[in-house]
This record gives sequence, structure tokens and C-alpha cells, in this order.
Amino acid sequence: MLAQPDGESLISIVLRRIKAHRLVIVEDDLSISRALDDYFGTENTVLTFGSAEEALAAEAEFGEVHVFIIDYKLPGMDGAELFQTLRGRFPAAKYILITGEMNYEVAESNRQLGWDALILKPFDFSILEDNISVLVAAAA
Repeated sequence: MLAQPDGESLISIVLRRIKAHRLVIVEDDLSISRALDDYFGTENTVLTFGSAEEALAAEAEFGEVHVFIIDYKLPGMDGAELFQTLRGRFPAAKYILITGEMNYEVAESNRQLGWDALILKPFDFSILEDNISVLVAAAA
């Protein structure tokens, strides 16, 4: 977490547009997962998982999820398979695919699956926040 000389977190003084939402993050890169939790966790409930299987095993904890942020390349079940499983169980949620490997075929096949947004890594967290903000506003 970033800090100022007085010790106050820079993240905590940045105005967040995403507040009081429930986010589920499925990302096997622990540094990205932790950074997303730090970024969104001060104003939201954030659940993080390192694999699709881990997330599915904890599904009872999800409650009313507003946004799923899912990495494409996960160990075991990939992000697209997880999306297809969760979409039927959480139809009101919004789904964002994050990936470091995007080509036309991957983008097109995932677009056709019905993801709400696809974001290429590395990304600026404010861009992710903008996407979430637009998606949850449209759902309201």
C-alpha cells in the first residue's frame, strides 16, 4: 500500500466512486489480487480467490455479488469456464475479464460468451474502477 510521509495511505485519500459493493476477485497472481483488495477493500467488501475451484468452494460466502473480476488464465478451470458456471448462479452480477494474453480469437470468443468488460493487463486500477462504475450504474 502506498503511504505519505505522515503514514496515511494514499489509497485512502483518493476519492473512490465504487463504494458499498461486493466484489469477488479470482486471480492467481497474489500481487495483483492483493493490490486489487487494497485498492477496493477500504470502501467495499472484497473476496479474493487464487483459483476457480477455490472460488466455487466458497460460493456460500458470496452473498449478493455486484461484480466478479476474473483472470482468464487460472490454474485448473480457466476464467471463461468459471464465468459460464457463475453467470447462471449470479445473473444480476457484472463480470469483468482481466487477462495478460489477448488476441483476436480470445477477445472474440469471450465477447460472445457475454462478459460485461474485457481488460488487458497490465491496467491502471482507475480504468478498472471506471468500468465497474459504469457497469453498476447501468444495472441500477
